[in-house]
Amino acid sequence: MLNERQFSLLDALESQPVTLSVLARQTGVSARTILRDIDYLNFTLSGKAHIRTAGNARYQLEIVDRKSYFQLLQRHDNDDRMLALLLIHPVISRAQLADALDLPDAWVAERLPRLKTRHAKTFTLASRPGAGHFIDVGESKRIMLLANLFRKDPFVSPLVGVTPASFAVLQEHCRRLADWPDISADYLISLILAVYALREQLPAPSSGAHSHSLRSCTDRAGIWINTAILGRLAALLDDLQQHANDITPARVTELLTASASAGSPHVVDAQLIDDLTGHLKRCVAMPQWLAEIRQGSMNNLKAAWPAAFDMSVKFINHLRTLMDVPVIDSDLPGLYFACALERHQHESTPVVLVADQNAIAAINQMAIEREVLNCRVIVVRTRDELAAVCEELTPTLIVNNGHDVLDCGPRHVLTIRNIITAAGIDQIKDFLASAFIRQQPERFFPAEGYFHYHNAANESWAKIIAAIAKQLSARELLTPVEALRICQRELEGENLIVNRIAIPHCWSEQSKSFRGFFVTLERALSVNGEEVKHLVMACASAANRQELKVFSFLASVLNGHSAETIENITDYEGFIALLR
Repeated sequence: MLNERQFSLLDALESQPVTLSVLARQTGVSARTILRDIDYLNFTLSGKAHIRTAGNARYQLEIVDRKSYFQLLQRHDNDDRMLALLLIHPVISRAQLADALDLPDAWVAERLPRLKTRHAKTFTLASRPGAGHFIDVGESKRIMLLANLFRKDPFVSPLVGVTPASFAVLQEHCRRLADWPDISADYLISLILAVYALREQLPAPSSGAHSHSLRSCTDRAGIWINTAILGRLAALLDDLQQHANDITPARVTELLTASASAGSPHVVDAQLIDDLTGHLKRCVAMPQWLAEIRQGSMNNLKAAWPAAFDMSVKFINHLRTLMDVPVIDSDLPGLYFACALERHQHESTPVVLVADQNAIAAINQMAIEREVLNCRVIVVRTRDELAAVCEELTPTLIVNNGHDVLDCGPRHVLTIRNIITAAGIDQIKDFLASAFIRQQPERFFPAEGYFHYHNAANESWAKIIAAIAKQLSARELLTPVEALRICQRELEGENLIVNRIAIPHCWSEQSKSFRGFFVTLERALSVNGEEVKHLVMACASAANRQELKVFSFLASVLNGHSAETIENITDYEGFIALLR
């Protein structure tokens, strides 16, 4: 079984590359112990994930098969085994939990408070003096909570009569059911296992529900559930399907309109509505009260597309105020918004292709325009043609596909000979994503916005942000409205933090360029469980879509350095040096 330290290592390494010394400091053990943990983890995760070196003495978790990886972690996590016992039993003592789990009583005593905290937003873990512990939750939600556990691992809590063979038969027959079209077979199976586990506790329904199809499935699998309990399950499935039927494109459009905020990009289109409608149907038809994936998986999306992520957070929060439904895979709506932003990015990036062979030039032009989004390729044959084009426009990139050496002064040139391969296309994509930032980082991160903030030892994050925003507003670098929006955004949670640098931000209705103000802090502090040493307070205009890529560039650059390098930044010049 994996221990708590090893779980912490996986969480840390999933987010970004981390050095051995940082891992040792975070976990409070020696570097040698960390190396032993890494060897053990690689052995345990064989074929599903691998911890590899990422350069500069850093380590990174590479997940090969996400589904198998999380299922494996599930089997090593005793929290869910304990939660299953708490859900199945009306009340259970600590000694009984320890005996059932075959774990020390001290371990159970330590984990119960953590379990209570971990799921505080989902249910209440209570205790009764002299009796034991119990989950204080309604009947339907209890069934679905237990079903969430069985969906992740059908054998998380062994059930009499449920064997791998009977489970396979149940799978085969449940896949054929079409009574509840928006409920998948695996979710239906998990509900069957849940009501089977709770069959002694569930009252019979007040009115009979048709359960002939369920009866056929369970009987063939040799899982004996009485008619009243199957009727209770059928009624629950009918309710879930009806809730899914209520989710329509028109309803989602209303939710998007109601959750829109000033300054945010306008990205609502038919594809976004269809994506969100399908996702919400799955959420209400198959409630997932226990998260299937870890929060670390959202970090990359949050850093690359903060505008999309912020819109997703507002949409989900608004949804939760209207409907008591958990949003499964909460990073997916952010991905849908990110795709919508890409679809609405109409500005073409000019790329000049210098080539001396017509056939190769035509092939390469088509390849670049086909593979690189919003790219317009201008083919020139000679230096004079190149000079004439550059007088009319400023190309973002010049691709030298010919045999001459080009001297284009400050302009950026990539030399790629002959027919451009997939690797060459990747070079072009990487360059275009950050060229306009690398050329003039001071334009986006002006020196006049830098200062050192002497935060007190016990000063809260909200107070720090408010003080820095006020100072930038006093310098007329931020408007009062922008300063207020930044403070409000930080209070919403899910703060954007990249490698010990926080990026509090907002979206402005002004047409100004992206503005990021680097501020060093006197003392490091913890924000959302992550240590923060410095911050970049940023304000972006939704009208300047291209400049939203500054966030992705910033995340990429910061993650390319060690935590020690970030800690050692002491001034504005040191920060700008990282960006070049």
